[in-house]
Amino acid sequence: MAQIFHHDDHDTVVRKYAELIMKNNPGRFKVTTNLDDSESVEVGGISPDIVLHDSSGNDLLTVIEVETAASVGSEQAEARWKPISEGAPVLQIIVPKGTQARARRICKKLGIKARFQEY
Repeated sequence: MAQIFHHDDHDTVVRKYAELIMKNNPGRFKVTTNLDDSESVEVGGISPDIVLHDSSGNDLLTVIEVETAASVGSEQAEARWKPISEGAPVLQIIVPKGTQARARRICKKLGIKARFQEY
């Protein structure tokens, strides 16, 4: 995915990632982003970037946070990642290439369970 998202801003990455999930998993998930206020979902009191429910929309499966190089830090982790991780079955954090190790260290320090992927 690095080739697709390398130069895009946060909201563009969120849109493209959500579209990619729907394209590669037709009918498997109900995908909601926080870019559309009419459908945004709160998890742990936070509106995550992307929320995946089962196809019926009833069961919360995964919550995805998209970060930029500037937003991968302890402040973001404490303010968003921790509360989301406490309310979600799975938290996936999408980070720019070269920032995954930093994000992992921060999560370990704060006791946040998350999966990671780079773009």
